[in-house]
Amino acid sequence: MGLMRLAVQNRRCIPPDGLDRVCICGPDDLHGELPWFASAYFSNNHLVVERLENDSGWIYVPWRIAGRGELLLGTATLVERPHPYQLEVELARGTVNRLRNQLFQWGFVGLEIPDSLWQIVQKATRHFSRAATSQQDPAAAAEYAETAIASALDGMDALVSIYSAQAIAVRRSQAPGLNTLLGIQLGDQMSDLDLVRQLPAAFNLATARLGWATVESSEGTHDWKHADAQIEWSGQAGLKVCGGPLLEFSDRGIPDWAYLWEGDFASLRDFMLEHVRRTVRRYRGRVQIWQVASRICSSDVLALSEEQRLQIVAEAIATTRKIDMQTPVIISFDQPWGEYLASKKLDLAPLHFADALVRADLGLSGLGLEIDLGYQPGGSSFRNPLAYSQLIDHWSHLELPLLVSLALPSSSGEDLQANPKIRTCGASGDEDMTPETQNEWIGRQLPMLLGKASVQAILWNQLSDCQPHEFPHGGIFDANSHPKPVFETLCSFRSEYLL
Repeated sequence: MGLMRLAVQNRRCIPPDGLDRVCICGPDDLHGELPWFASAYFSNNHLVVERLENDSGWIYVPWRIAGRGELLLGTATLVERPHPYQLEVELARGTVNRLRNQLFQWGFVGLEIPDSLWQIVQKATRHFSRAATSQQDPAAAAEYAETAIASALDGMDALVSIYSAQAIAVRRSQAPGLNTLLGIQLGDQMSDLDLVRQLPAAFNLATARLGWATVESSEGTHDWKHADAQIEWSGQAGLKVCGGPLLEFSDRGIPDWAYLWEGDFASLRDFMLEHVRRTVRRYRGRVQIWQVASRICSSDVLALSEEQRLQIVAEAIATTRKIDMQTPVIISFDQPWGEYLASKKLDLAPLHFADALVRADLGLSGLGLEIDLGYQPGGSSFRNPLAYSQLIDHWSHLELPLLVSLALPSSSGEDLQANPKIRTCGASGDEDMTPETQNEWIGRQLPMLLGKASVQAILWNQLSDCQPHEFPHGGIFDANSHPKPVFETLCSFRSEYLL
């Protein structure tokens, strides 16, 4: 069994639930960094991480940062050793290293780097050097390390902004308007018409939920009312339609009656494929993208194994293709960094699932990444500003177009309409998350996504907080059906950049 020990000067920087999200990652040719099954705990002033492997790896820790809230920060590569590392110093080493590496990679391919950014990088490097050489005085080293981390994160913000502007400029030099789709998930019900009439100002794509639980909540009884209304309205509004997910491997996506068949793989597979056949036949020609399956990897619903889920998804893709040979077919993955592997003994990371299905040559047209930030369980922690670009680059290696769906909260308060099992965490540390913090994040990261040619669709994962929904405060309209600031930001991007 492998064991890493790291001395912590300021334990308050790790949130109360942070130990559950500490993980250690090892190198993987496809995924880049792959979490290992591990456990983390405090022993006096030491953070101890145990796992089965004893190879070197990167340790990721949720860390509170003044002015930024909580981010999942990573060390550089660490080897096991008897003497404990100093956590603050190693987080600074990893953060500065990631900034410098990305800076030189993008610079090598032609990114123009202004002097102001080089000055930030030099400041971060200088403070890290002081931290690394002051470890005989742990308190001083930790203080230098915190300054290095803050400077490196400032540099990452600047680098993402510079990259985004230059990447978009390159794309627009080829065509004045980007052909990226900007979409909204309409939810399980048809929302108030006064609300949905505002959507074409921000979006050119709408996703109508056609899931098994939504359509067949009672065995043998199919309710298409809301789906019909959503698809009809979308067409009239001039929005393209993404239908799905047809199969969602989560508690929300599985009808209650299906649990009577738990353990009967053959029957469950038949039920699911029949839903796919029935839905595709009904809406063929009215849907421009089929989202066949989602949340495939991390779920343990219906006691389905990884291999069984993989088989069902492969057959669902083939079934969809057989009925509708023209419409593009995608599947999507939540927790795309594979966070669940740190707490579940599973074999396949999201990219491994995707790679297997792509190699099967089933006719997949694209892959979806569901990034639900600041939500636990089942979501992803907020990360350093470069992590999202690097995630897209990893998935682009599969050489299929990407659909990125996003959700993040605008408040950390109670949300009685949301799924009670899901909580918010990590956006602003001791401060509440706000509509402004939600808007600031999308304002920073949406240009980066628009600059990636592999990202052909960006989807906001929740329409409104005024009707039952999954993610607390995750909508672009609040509980009173008023648009949040993020809606105006999306409208401006739609107007400025998209066809």
